[in-house]
Amino acid sequence: MPPFYQVWFAYLEKKNYDLALEIEQRVSSQKPVDEYFLKDMHEKYFQVTQSAKKIEHFAIDMLQETSSLKKLATTFGSSAKEFRDDLSGISQKIDASTDRDPEADDILSSLVGTAHKAVEQNSKLEDNLTRALAQITSLQESIGKVVSDANTDPLTKLNNRRYFDTIAPKLLAATRAEKKPVCFVVADIDHFRQFNDKWGHQIGDQVLKLVSHVLRENVKSQDLYARYGGNEFVLALPNKTLSDAAEFADNIRISVGKRKLVNKTTNDNLGRMTMSFGVVQSQNSESSDELIRAADTAMSKAKEQGRDCVVS
Repeated sequence: MPPFYQVWFAYLEKKNYDLALEIEQRVSSQKPVDEYFLKDMHEKYFQVTQSAKKIEHFAIDMLQETSSLKKLATTFGSSAKEFRDDLSGISQKIDASTDRDPEADDILSSLVGTAHKAVEQNSKLEDNLTRALAQITSLQESIGKVVSDANTDPLTKLNNRRYFDTIAPKLLAATRAEKKPVCFVVADIDHFRQFNDKWGHQIGDQVLKLVSHVLRENVKSQDLYARYGGNEFVLALPNKTLSDAAEFADNIRISVGKRKLVNKTTNDNLGRMTMSFGVVQSQNSESSDELIRAADTAMSKAKEQGRDCVVS
């Protein structure tokens, strides 16, 4: 996936809160969302380690240098072809002339041969540079995939815990700076172990994917969400009060409960799926970890109250 596509994909799929926020602020300020801005976004949000960053910067430099060499080779190739053709034309005229100098013929023939070899060698150089450009581009794409994979849960394709734990403190600080509310939600699939024990892990995976699909349908670009581990999901919802976030969680609960869980192999109806939610709102200076723990405690209370409900 080309780097700029990766930026837009992450934005449209709501996979990166900070990236989405920066793009929306850029658009609202009527500043250009051009290749330079997108390059900055790619460098800023799609780096896993300093090593990956160095490799990608090296690839970018190599791509620029190789592109420059390719342009020079193309220019030289055109000039060499013109020079060869001019010499060939002169040679033909001399061949047709009755007043010929053997020494001049030899020199001209040598020049034509040299020019022809230069054209052939330059053609090979252009081919090699073209292959090098393709390899470097592939390297950039591979690095981008490594970065994306490091932030993504492989089964559900949601953000993973690592990504959430990195971004949540930034989201929290940003909303507090704007003096706006922010809520954290922890959600857990009810009786998930029974799905695995009774129907197997493939059905368990199907359940997780279904929940992930419902989350994607409901979250906005400003919201941060992730599969936090096992059958637990976590969300950070900026600009939502406690009642707003509880209503949001309940809408997800209802939507999940309406989905049919069917064994894709046998078409058997596997029953109704439910979820329990805990919702808390940031009040003072709690850390994101503290808010997650508080939301998790609220979710446990939802379990104690019979599951399939929201506790805030």
